[in-house]
Amino acid sequence: MAREKAERVRTRESGLGYRMGPGLGAVAEVEGELHSAGRLVQLSPEHLTLSLTRPTGLRPGQRTNVLLGVGGEAQMLRAEVLNVYEPGPEEQPELSLRFVAPPLDQGRHIVTMLEGWRDRGQLEAPSSHPIWRERITRVDRIGRIFEALTARRCRGMARCAGGDVELVAALYDKYDGRVSWEVRGSLPPVPFTLEVFGFSSVLHFQVEQAVYEDGLWGVPLPRELVRYRHRKLRRAPAGEGCSARFAHPLWPQVKVERELTDISYEGLSFATQPGEDLLYPGLVLPELEVGLPGGEPVRMRAEVRNITGTALGRRCGMKVEPLGERELARWRELVEEQSHPNTRVSGDWNRGTWDLFERSGYFRLSGKSPGDFERMQAEYREAHEKLEGYRRLGYRVVRPMPSGESVEASLSWLKPYSGSWLAHQLARHQPRNEKLRSTAREALRDVYLRGFEPAQTDPEVKWFLAYCEANVRWVRFTAFDFAEWYQHTGQACMVPFRFMEADARREWEMPEGFSLGAPTEEEKAALFERLKETRPEAYREALDLVPERFELEGLKAKWAEAGLKRERDVLVARKDGRALAVGILETAHVGLNLFHVLDGLRVISLVDEASPEGQEALLALLAGAAEWYRARGLNVFVHYVETEHTAYTEKAKLVDLGEGRIWILSAQLLPDFIEHLCEATTPRGDL
Repeated sequence: MAREKAERVRTRESGLGYRMGPGLGAVAEVEGELHSAGRLVQLSPEHLTLSLTRPTGLRPGQRTNVLLGVGGEAQMLRAEVLNVYEPGPEEQPELSLRFVAPPLDQGRHIVTMLEGWRDRGQLEAPSSHPIWRERITRVDRIGRIFEALTARRCRGMARCAGGDVELVAALYDKYDGRVSWEVRGSLPPVPFTLEVFGFSSVLHFQVEQAVYEDGLWGVPLPRELVRYRHRKLRRAPAGEGCSARFAHPLWPQVKVERELTDISYEGLSFATQPGEDLLYPGLVLPELEVGLPGGEPVRMRAEVRNITGTALGRRCGMKVEPLGERELARWRELVEEQSHPNTRVSGDWNRGTWDLFERSGYFRLSGKSPGDFERMQAEYREAHEKLEGYRRLGYRVVRPMPSGESVEASLSWLKPYSGSWLAHQLARHQPRNEKLRSTAREALRDVYLRGFEPAQTDPEVKWFLAYCEANVRWVRFTAFDFAEWYQHTGQACMVPFRFMEADARREWEMPEGFSLGAPTEEEKAALFERLKETRPEAYREALDLVPERFELEGLKAKWAEAGLKRERDVLVARKDGRALAVGILETAHVGLNLFHVLDGLRVISLVDEASPEGQEALLALLAGAAEWYRARGLNVFVHYVETEHTAYTEKAKLVDLGEGRIWILSAQLLPDFIEHLCEATTPRGDL
């Protein structure tokens, strides 16, 4: 019984139209059925559902007439039975009917009734279940949030029984621990709930005290915030002239064209006149076109998800699905151009980014010089030309200067593992001859957002990762702080390492008594067991260091389709037939990363790393790796040193490129990281 009731509730929620409030006196009577009058439960111009006082003899497929009335008004409507629900003795039966060839006047009449009931509060508000709820109690984090909210003058609502009052965040005083607000109207008496709209979420907190001073209402900084999110993908304001047009599926003579309010990869919204457009929740549009003036429209299937009332009128929210791969690509391009007007992904930016690397000092990181990279310029250009058209594997985000020739900031993205995206090759520098149009933080935010948001649409995405320098203040303030807040959940981790470079061309000496070879099944099992003991789950999952994805088979096939190389191999160091350490060797298409981040050796010791034989086993793996990379035409490779016992690296004469952190974040946390990123990059005031 409970299962049937739950299924009926789900059917109602996904059905057409609006649910009636309990106080609404609307009734309907089915012609030919004795005592069939029932309370109206759900209604749209396409269908209605009745709660009956007694079982009905009607069955699905039968035609009948329905008398729909409210108060003294009534209208006879032709309908066909869709479903009959006959519950147990403690529940009332329900009857669902579909209107047969409803005339346009009937549709307008029903919509007019529904909108009148909405205005009187007689329709049930649509259920809205947040996909994320988080309690925030860290004082420093709450301070950062309100500093950003006031800098962006975010909008808020004071919620109370007497009605809602709109506010704007105006001033944050970190010394007195107070937030001041511009209030449009009269602030309600305390206590009340204050709701603030952030970048892609809503923040709630309780106000117990409010003081009026210098035209602003000041409230103490809350000790606790609750953050809610209702969408995985944020919606961004649509540009002027971006509009949707379609013919109504029930009444084709009704042509609708509305300018869009906002858009996302999966949805859009616009202001609507329900009596004219005849839109209602659940309505499916087989084809809707979205476009900008002078451009070819994008064709999509759409479904109306909600009609909501705002201070400016009615707003229609739709879920959209492009009709085919070509339309999908064009829709994503349109969304990104509207959401991120300051950045670009498509186009030939090889020269611009190479100049940026030289100007910004990127080529001087880790003791390098520009001359070390000159021979790689052609490889860099060829690799990124191959990526064009294969954005499901990688792309480069640039922020051009207004002149259109120089690049101010750039960040590259790759999918090197089955469900993980890697952010790499970040650089930012503004040419002296270019006019300042933003702060460094804003430029970095733009390239990060343009990079993260498309990766969210990958159906396989589970993790995001980056190899970060350990002592860059901006990276610590943004990425490291956030990961530290969530490491205890298992959805984020940071693993320290030293980034070292090896010369594959020189002569390498194999330690006496050691041999190298492919792993046996027993040695593979020992490797995975050791990984479980020494590495966080997020690390193992994000880097595909788990049995089911270890060979990278599906991923390598996708890279090969784009003409790109991706490889992983395993070597076992043995002495007297006993496995002492395992080396995991990887390589990626030359030119994709100029510091060879994906041409690296990772070692897992199966014995005490500090012991003499443990250190020699790691030396043997380095010697084997040099031969492996040399056979693939590489002069250098890198070694991720994740152990404290590093004497073997000195014997191997590796070049130390610096201390780093492998930063890993679950895709489930990405919306919150993006929100944090926006807070961290918002220009601050004086206080």
